[in-house]
Amino acid sequence: MEESISIENLKQHIGNIHYDRNPYDHPVQLEQAGQYIKEEFLKTGMEVEEDGFEWKDGIYKNIVAKKRGTTSPETVLILGAHYDTARGSPGADDNASAIAVLLEVARSIQPLSLASTVKLIAFSLEEVDDGGSTHYAEKAKREGEKILGMISLETVGFTGPDQRYPSFFNPKYYPNVGDFIGVIGNEKSAVLLEEVKKFFKKYVPGLPAEFFIVPGNGEKTAEARLSDHTPFWDRGFPALLVTDTAFMRNPHYHRPSDTMETLNFDFMKKVATGIFFSIAEMAGWIQCEEEPAATPFFLNRGL
Repeated sequence: MEESISIENLKQHIGNIHYDRNPYDHPVQLEQAGQYIKEEFLKTGMEVEEDGFEWKDGIYKNIVAKKRGTTSPETVLILGAHYDTARGSPGADDNASAIAVLLEVARSIQPLSLASTVKLIAFSLEEVDDGGSTHYAEKAKREGEKILGMISLETVGFTGPDQRYPSFFNPKYYPNVGDFIGVIGNEKSAVLLEEVKKFFKKYVPGLPAEFFIVPGNGEKTAEARLSDHTPFWDRGFPALLVTDTAFMRNPHYHRPSDTMETLNFDFMKKVATGIFFSIAEMAGWIQCEEEPAATPFFLNRGL
């Protein structure tokens, strides 16, 4: 399974949506990107649906693939990434890198038997006040969806020589080179973060990673709220942000120069591998047909 993530597939996915895709002046391209993601999800054989929502005068779509659990299908783990861009950018790191990882995890996880249900969601309009994820989180709260945890993938493909930090971090305690992946949770997500930390260390020990917990829902740490995990935090669901730290290291952020030539695909593959095993393990991976279904980790903890 360690070799299930393909760099060539990651490159292909990014190449296929490597263009400006925003609702303002490139709505057709945004729709095309969503359609590409839907077709790739369908290739896995999972259940796939379009989750539409209104914004201004248009209808926009989250694309949802569902891998149904075998013994606890009512409990759900969510892996998400947004597919829209900031205006004027082809969005290779932000956020085609995350969509590529999402699609590779979907392909790799489909053959497994899992106790809990896993949803892989491509959100639209993250760049517009988290439009798609807010719509989904509100609906999940209203309908009582049993979300064990949500992981938001946000800019996961860039490494560089410089690393900056928000004002609430003391940089002397953290690396000054941008070669690590960051995983950020709020207080309610501490258990989820510890589980992901454990599996990253187990399955991708060669990947530098930093793990952070912010107070409350990050109200005083604005940079920690800049992605699709935030609507889940605000509605009481455990959620994590997985990121290369975006503009804290990437000089191409939200610019025309955010192209796939700037990305580190070896780094991206390691991130994808860590995410794949984290999702599989937490959802109760059944490693062979003779084994009974594993109990998802939150149920083991009585949560």
